[in-house]
Amino acid sequence: MLQNINSKDFLASLKSGSEESFTQLFNQFNLDLCSYAYRILNDNNDAKEVVHITFCKIWDNRKSIEISESLKSYLYKSVYNNSISLLRKKKQYSKYVDLGLGDLYFNRIVQNPHAELKLIDSESRKIIVSAINELPERCKEIFIKCKINGQTYHNVAEELKISVKTVESQMSIALKRLRKNLDWLLILILP
Repeated sequence: MLQNINSKDFLASLKSGSEESFTQLFNQFNLDLCSYAYRILNDNNDAKEVVHITFCKIWDNRKSIEISESLKSYLYKSVYNNSISLLRKKKQYSKYVDLGLGDLYFNRIVQNPHAELKLIDSESRKIIVSAINELPERCKEIFIKCKINGQTYHNVAEELKISVKTVESQMSIALKRLRKNLDWLLILILP
């Protein structure tokens, strides 16, 4: 039997872990919340994901959930907040991808001693170093000189007796390969 979702009894049954109440809540609001999230995110998959996350959080936190307004208002506010969080994360992720992994590593980790200490002997550091070591020999040498050692393209070109264009080309190859191989890792190390 369907209960009024705004009743105290419904909320109590949800808090007690009633799967029937949770299913009723999901069935009543899922499509509308997905539509609302889509209008914010302009992406159907992201909208479904945000709504899924919202319902998961409600189920996970059902025992301690406190709802002062209507349950419908609470759901819409939760979807809104989760949508905004996703947009912020995507914007930040996009920013780091645009910079390239070498720039991410150099600017966010090498120049930040606290972050560098966290990475020492960590799996992430091993994965990054391994990806750099998989670069072609000349490409790896130029990448390390430019991004790890902080040398300018001009200085590297003079030292290796090659053109600046060659250094630029090798750096482009290195960053493209590292981005391809380590793109998934950016999500894990973003603040």
